Amino acid sequence: MRIIAGKYRGSKLNTLEGLKTRPTLDATKEAIFSSLGGYIPGFIVLDIFGGSGALSLESLSRGAEKAYIIDNNIDAINIIKSNATKLKVGNELVIYHSEYKNVLDKLKHIKFDLVFIDPPFKLKVIDELISYLINNNMIADDGYIMAEYPMEDVVEKNYEGYRVKLCRRYSSSEVLILEKE
Repeated sequence: MRIIAGKYRGSKLNTLEGLKTRPTLDATKEAIFSSLGGYIPGFIVLDIFGGSGALSLESLSRGAEKAYIIDNNIDAINIIKSNATKLKVGNELVIYHSEYKNVLDKLKHIKFDLVFIDPPFKLKVIDELISYLINNNMIADDGYIMAEYPMEDVVEKNYEGYRVKLCRRYSSSEVLILEKE
């Protein structure tokens, strides 16, 4: 896995061995960022299930101002930290080793421009998390929520005040991007 574009372009990222995490494929990552215009200068990003940190690090590479990553797996946290160190990422990355529910309550005061929801496929929390973010007004005006989930999952796509920017299948998953109107 690597950073596709921006200031860290071409940098290889470490990932967890085995099946504990499911890295987002490069083609899927490129489709996500292309649908957002390629670069995201000044964005504040939240990655609720960090894994290797690839989505947040790609965001920082493409101009995001700050990224917050949550993961409850210590091995994933160590991989994220090693990738951040390799790229010499500084204070623009905040990492939380905790259950996402505990951290989201602490971050309610922040308006995020882009939120990644890419949980382990066995967790069926997409609708719950999207509703939580919307109900707590955590998405900035013109902000985005991106969710990746197994293509056989049924995920709500109609949220008041949001439009579907992208909904497409990639390999065994589906990617949904909602844009706040």
